[in-house]
Amino acid sequence: MPRRLHLHLIDSTPPPSPPPVSPPRLRWRALLPAALLAGFYLLPWLRWNDRQALLFDLPGRRFDLFGLTLWPQDLGVLLGLIAVLATSLVLLTNLGGRVWCGYACPQTLWSGLFRRIERGCQRHLRSRRLAATVKHVAWAAVALWTGITFVGFFSPIDQLVTGLWPLAWSGWEIFWVLFYALATWGNAGFLREQVCIDLCPYARVAPLLSDADTPQICYDARRAEPRGARAPGQGGVEERGRGLLDPVSASDYAFRAAHPALAGPMPRFADDRLGDCVDCGACVDVCPMQLDVRNAPLPDCIACGACVDACDAQMRAQGFPEGLVKVASENAMRQQPQRWLRPRTLAALATLMVLLAVGLL
Repeated sequence: MPRRLHLHLIDSTPPPSPPPVSPPRLRWRALLPAALLAGFYLLPWLRWNDRQALLFDLPGRRFDLFGLTLWPQDLGVLLGLIAVLATSLVLLTNLGGRVWCGYACPQTLWSGLFRRIERGCQRHLRSRRLAATVKHVAWAAVALWTGITFVGFFSPIDQLVTGLWPLAWSGWEIFWVLFYALATWGNAGFLREQVCIDLCPYARVAPLLSDADTPQICYDARRAEPRGARAPGQGGVEERGRGLLDPVSASDYAFRAAHPALAGPMPRFADDRLGDCVDCGACVDVCPMQLDVRNAPLPDCIACGACVDACDAQMRAQGFPEGLVKVASENAMRQQPQRWLRPRTLAALATLMVLLAVGLL
């Protein structure tokens, strides 16, 4: 049997609730989605040589890409660009994890925007019915403008907007504007995480592109367990001298906390024997996928880092070191050296170099 760390059990009244969360820091995780959304809505309005900079003119059979014009005979160039982008995504996934899912995927961006609108309506409007009405009106406005913007990549955006009324559009413009508006409204407003779990093919492929050195959202159970609320100001496990648990005990406590129906309720520990997790649930509340990162690595996690920021805010409020939930690879959590050149990395890099060389030649 592995040696376990013996902790003293006590019976006491429930400890006080943790203090309020300190104000979140302004980080790039909050700025990047706003910048990408702004880029999407502004991109069709960019001009290049008196033409729309990015325009896929299907009736005219020409694609304008920032001064580069592709005609039907240049289809191989367009397919090559798509292949380069796909291979780059494979390489990015292997080296950085699900960066695309967490920060750049349209489903993530618009779902986050719709959630902010929803929270804003609930926060500032006391009437539930009024909040729901304003929310859906705002959702519909964003969805409609998203549909117009998307069609603006295939039909000149200035002509599309100056039409002033959809009846002035062609039949296919009306259809696709409404189609993408309804898709945005449904996917970002209602389906949300179900799109990532059930509909997205990349979510199925991403685990195959990762390995033990690929970064992911990790929970430091050796430092965090056993979890529990306690009075603030007692210091972290290192300051209190308790130190880190052995891996077996840490995994056992995390499993028991995640599966009380199987393992039974957790005993109550003295405050000085608790880990640094105050069991506030902030990491679960902010997760767009409604996951608990403390339950072990989860295949549906999109690695957006929301739980990292929420946990760091709680750690600052408690006076504990940050990094209880962090972005790290499996080998890093095991304190093993990081490998940059791995079979999947070399294969993706070689494929990308071949595609670029063929394109240049």
